[in-house]
Amino acid sequence: MHRPSAPQLQSAIRTGVSQMCRMHGWAVLHEFVLPDRRRADIMALTPQGDLLCIEIKSGLPDFRADHKWPDYLQWCDQLYFAVNQDFPRHILPKTAGLVIAATRPAAAQAATCMDCAIIRHPQRSPLAAARRRRLTLQFAMQAAERLGRVDMPQVEHAVKTALRVE
Repeated sequence: MHRPSAPQLQSAIRTGVSQMCRMHGWAVLHEFVLPDRRRADIMALTPQGDLLCIEIKSGLPDFRADHKWPDYLQWCDQLYFAVNQDFPRHILPKTAGLVIAATRPAAAQAATCMDCAIIRHPQRSPLAAARRRRLTLQFAMQAAERLGRVDMPQVEHAVKTALRVE
């Protein structure tokens, strides 16, 4: 049986975590650009207005190479690590939340996520009101900009159709 590559595992974990977040009623953005220009793997906005940063780790080498995750703490109410079931959990900081994605090899040398669950919630460290407002606005702006890019072909078609009719 083949072992999925780190990018394949990361993609499977990302898919599972995104679905889990949506099941909780959280809005999700991938590769969320933070004010310091770093990118959070996943930023989730809860109905209560909390901002959750979820860092995906495809394996031990990925975790050991990442020295920037502590910088994310200033930009969220809670920080989670999302890993697959084979990850050595004992090396992850106990102060962070933990999400486990049950992954398995799939066809075409890929990986898929079969299930995903929050195993440990971190302590909440509330953002200051001004920072929360800034990040929430940034979340909305990035979401709207991405949606606009997706909608653009349909919008262009609708405008061209409307111009031909008039």
